[in-house]
Amino acid sequence: MFIQICPALMDWTVFLVLFAVLYGAGERGLSGLQCAWLGGIGQLAYMVTSLLAGMTLSRRNARGLLLASTVGSTAMGVVCLLVNSFAPQMLCQVLLFVCLALFFNSFQTFMRGETLPGGLALTVGRYTCAWSVGSAAGFLSSGSLYELGSLALCLVTLLVGVVILATLLRHPTRAHAMASADEHTDDATPGARAADARYVLVGWCLIFTAMFVQRPLQSLWPAMCARSAILPILPGLVLSLHMLLQGVCGYRVAAFARWRYRRTPLVILHLAGAILMGLVWLNPVFPVSAAAIIVLGAYLGYAYFTAVYYASNSGRRSFNIGVNECLVGMGSFAGLFAAQWGETVMDKDGAMYAVCALALLVSLLIQVALASLRPR
Repeated sequence: MFIQICPALMDWTVFLVLFAVLYGAGERGLSGLQCAWLGGIGQLAYMVTSLLAGMTLSRRNARGLLLASTVGSTAMGVVCLLVNSFAPQMLCQVLLFVCLALFFNSFQTFMRGETLPGGLALTVGRYTCAWSVGSAAGFLSSGSLYELGSLALCLVTLLVGVVILATLLRHPTRAHAMASADEHTDDATPGARAADARYVLVGWCLIFTAMFVQRPLQSLWPAMCARSAILPILPGLVLSLHMLLQGVCGYRVAAFARWRYRRTPLVILHLAGAILMGLVWLNPVFPVSAAAIIVLGAYLGYAYFTAVYYASNSGRRSFNIGVNECLVGMGSFAGLFAAQWGETVMDKDGAMYAVCALALLVSLLIQVALASLRPR
């Protein structure tokens, strides 16, 4: 579906706006604590709004809310780029992430309604690929576009918002009476297992763990590179490749129907990720950490696809996705503070990787326990 370009473009502008806001805050001499709040206050708003959206969204109201949140996200993105004072920027970040939470929750409900029964896996694969590629573009372009100045950034943000809105308005919406993946479980292909409600819990654990591990790598690792006098373009390129691999793997895993609702891939991929992070902890030099971060994108592509697929294929789908998006913010907060605590306790930059490895192992045990619960 061509509408998958919408989350890609929205994630691109999100990273563009956040980079400009935080880099500008550093230029104006804001303290590390103030920058942390600028980066974190929006995640709190995203968590709360996602839960509320999950309780109220349906196939009938998703399109209207999607259009409204597109306008709101674009407008607040422009405002954030123009505001310089700390307190007003905090308020702008809250409003921006309220709009973003409504956008991503309503888009997932909308895309399910536009998907024929049996086509959910492909749709979720495209969605995972789209927002991952958009994030990669954000990492790759944010530094260079920042040099254009605030007015140019506002024009770019406004233009992208208009493209998203035009794409949604031109999309021929399917009638609500027509069957869709929002009411039907995905058809089981030969050798694949049928939908299992227990795995909604597994998916929630997966998406929390993915954000717990990824957010420190996206936020703290560039600062570690800066302390080592590594040119900023290099970590930006590494994170961009990381997101691109995540997008490709998230799309390709849609074809592996036999991996769904099974514990074996959970065990293999989590152990592989933990070993990878453990190796970097033992030797946290730039070439080793860069290679590991890029390769870890394969695990994250699987994790994000699986979490969205499980949530979208069983029970109260919009509510499940609302919890998913809430855990995105929660995992980000927990991962950042846990990684920072690990570095403080161990007094070593590489401690972040040890925390990530431990998180993957603990999460694996929890997921295997949840998958082993007796079904009702």
